[in-house]
Amino acid sequence: MKIKKLIIENFRAYQDATEISFDDLNVIVGRNDIGKSSILDALDIFFNEIKSENDINVKAKKKEARIGIVFSDFPDKIILDSTYETSLTAENLLNKDGLLEIHKICGATGVKKVVLTSNYPANKELKGLITLDIDKLKEKATALNVTDEYNATIKAEIRAAIKNHLGSKIKYEEQEIEIFSKTKDKDGGDSNTKEIWTQIQNYLPVYALFQSDRKNEEKDSEIQDPMNFAIKKILKDPSLQARLNEIKDEVKKVADKIAKLTIEKLQEMNPEIAKELSPEFDDPKWESAFKFNLLSDDKVPLNKRGSGVRRLVLLNFFRAEAERLSVERKVPNVIYALEEPETSQHPDHQRKLIDAFISLSKNKHTQIVLSTHSPGIAKLLPPETINLITKDSAGKLKIEKNKDEIIREIAKELGVLPDIEVRNPSKVKLAVCVEGKNDIIFIETINQNISELKTIIDLNNNKGIILLPMGGSTLQFWVNNDYLGRLNLNQIHIYDSDIGSDEPNRYKKYVDVVNAKGNGNLAYETNLRAFENYFSPELITETYGVTIDTTSVKWNEADIPEIIAKHNHDKSESQKKWADLEKEDIKDKKGRIKNQLNETHSAKITLQHLEKISAKEEIVKWFTKIAELSK
Repeated sequence: MKIKKLIIENFRAYQDATEISFDDLNVIVGRNDIGKSSILDALDIFFNEIKSENDINVKAKKKEARIGIVFSDFPDKIILDSTYETSLTAENLLNKDGLLEIHKICGATGVKKVVLTSNYPANKELKGLITLDIDKLKEKATALNVTDEYNATIKAEIRAAIKNHLGSKIKYEEQEIEIFSKTKDKDGGDSNTKEIWTQIQNYLPVYALFQSDRKNEEKDSEIQDPMNFAIKKILKDPSLQARLNEIKDEVKKVADKIAKLTIEKLQEMNPEIAKELSPEFDDPKWESAFKFNLLSDDKVPLNKRGSGVRRLVLLNFFRAEAERLSVERKVPNVIYALEEPETSQHPDHQRKLIDAFISLSKNKHTQIVLSTHSPGIAKLLPPETINLITKDSAGKLKIEKNKDEIIREIAKELGVLPDIEVRNPSKVKLAVCVEGKNDIIFIETINQNISELKTIIDLNNNKGIILLPMGGSTLQFWVNNDYLGRLNLNQIHIYDSDIGSDEPNRYKKYVDVVNAKGNGNLAYETNLRAFENYFSPELITETYGVTIDTTSVKWNEADIPEIIAKHNHDKSESQKKWADLEKEDIKDKKGRIKNQLNETHSAKITLQHLEKISAKEEIVKWFTKIAELSK
């Protein structure tokens, strides 16, 4: 099951019903103390039943808060009666959109009841059909003269027969069905509906919340040493506790026996002292009996490392715990919620964290929820993943997403600044925008080393042209692009098409945005996968000694850095096979090859090399347009 939408009402600062749509990667941004943490906490209350007190909005007329979640990817089959298999669809327990919608109603001290929002039969004779016990259902079927055959021992079959009997006469309307209540009985309500909640709970995803405040308290033992905290968590396992109690009882039995024998012997020598003594056994503190640590290569223990490193380890410990719970509960889906994950992290670590979260979100069983007020983090993320929280003129909270017009507002709210600087905009006529620094090096190098291209336009000696890295598919693209627009510069954007990759044409929407402007704004996606594909096969062989069979490999789609990195790895003395390497290791090796190709070897490219891979016409067109728009 995956979250499709979160609905909160009368919860802390969210007085009006507020909806937040969810995807695989979700980023909650906004200023400090505006309600980001409330969203993560609401999810924690829903999934983990954490104690919730004083969370009702102070202006709420009805003293209860509501936390609702709409789910997709719910199970097709579910058992509601004994061992009989039915479905949420057949039982009309889905909302009008065909999705599973569950709301938890919270009072002053926590969750009071659970309701389903269902598109349920509204006919008087079918009112509350799902809540009836088997005797009442049989009475209902008799009263309605149901003639269909059904198994009178299975409630789901009787309900189906009744609805089938009425057929087209049934009218549906969205209504709430209570499936759990703490006020009805000690077991949580009507026995005819609580089984629905019991079964649905078995499929709910694991929700793991990693909060920023736990990381800010350096006195907290789990921060001082994440490994000690891990041991405490492990020792709370009930089955392990039972085994440890057996050991404790055995040790106590033997210790008592020795103590009594000792007192008996002392009685013979000094009765007065002996009668003052009695055996007393202290319960062992098991966490102090087990010690382990994570050591760096120079044997520095984790608890002596910096707070940023300890927090990284703790964060991944929580990830591991969530995955363990997922396996334990036999539920594949995990939701990782991280509040301000950038705290105490070096910018390099921040970038790696974001890359890791984006990668995790591509797992079909994983959703990521991040909250941040950091401009540095926000600009690393795809704009379509961002939920912006602001207040309207009346002071009410609003959440916006997937609207091009809020990009400027995001930049304004977080103070995101452009990564570019144009010292003399009056002299600059054209900005040539690419994804990153390697692309700039490639374009500048081939321009200077291929005379035919240099004749069209000499980039090094033209003060009217600047080359800018736009940072790929991030908020920074929009910030930089808007900044350039205000300078009234002509723009040419050239981005990798990434054909043949897992994300082909991922820059197309940015290309479309630029081309839609017209008036000196032009954007291209490369005909080949990436700039590294503009190195011909012969040049790759000459440089790295790797021969690529172009009859079996499509050159325009090939991952050239990976082919070379794999070749180099296979020729090395490494004991690990390429397929056994960690993803991060492969990424690093490919990155080094990309740097080598662009920084060192792009100077070897000739016009003849470009002709052999049918790239000459495309690249000549780039430089021709650069020359035209820089005048």
